[in-house]
Amino acid sequence: MIAFVDGVLVRTGPEAVVAVGDGAVGLDVLLSERGAGKLPAVGERVRLWTHLAVREDAWTLYGFPSLDERAMFRLLITVSGIGPKVALGMLSGADAAQIARFLQRGDEKALTALPGIGKKSAARLVVELGQRVPGMLIDAETASTPAAIGGAFGEALEVLQAMGVPAVQADTLLHRTRQTHPEVTDDVQAWVRAALGGLGAPGR
Repeated sequence: MIAFVDGVLVRTGPEAVVAVGDGAVGLDVLLSERGAGKLPAVGERVRLWTHLAVREDAWTLYGFPSLDERAMFRLLITVSGIGPKVALGMLSGADAAQIARFLQRGDEKALTALPGIGKKSAARLVVELGQRVPGMLIDAETASTPAAIGGAFGEALEVLQAMGVPAVQADTLLHRTRQTHPEVTDDVQAWVRAALGGLGAPGR
């Protein structure tokens, strides 16, 4: 699993290219229009959280400027008929927090206003995801930036996923723990232990 890419931006836009390994390798990374709008200038360093989609005919790397956007992307593609391209289109039309609110409120009209979503798809999204949207996505006023997240978050996320915690749930637990116990976030192991402690709490 590729958790993130960190390198120099060679080409900007929704089909970005990031050079890694001192420029020895360039990775094609697909982003939403909104995500592409948050990229720095060509030649500057960038970190993107990623999702690797593996098919028989292609391996495609999708990139996100924030963990919230990636978490929403992964949630959306669990729904039948919502593939990566449609999910990116939705994230081009609204940010992760907005989509989360549409889903929780059952706002099918707002969902159909997003690229690639018709009435049937909107209804399916509400039925399947309305009660599954992580609270941290609903409450987010702005997406977290890679700089704000820091390397410790990525390390803690990888540890939780290696322990079998689903990606979306791991993201949620870490965000919630960072809000309730900010003193542990400088210590990856302490952060992971605190997050795991939330698994058995009511409402988790």
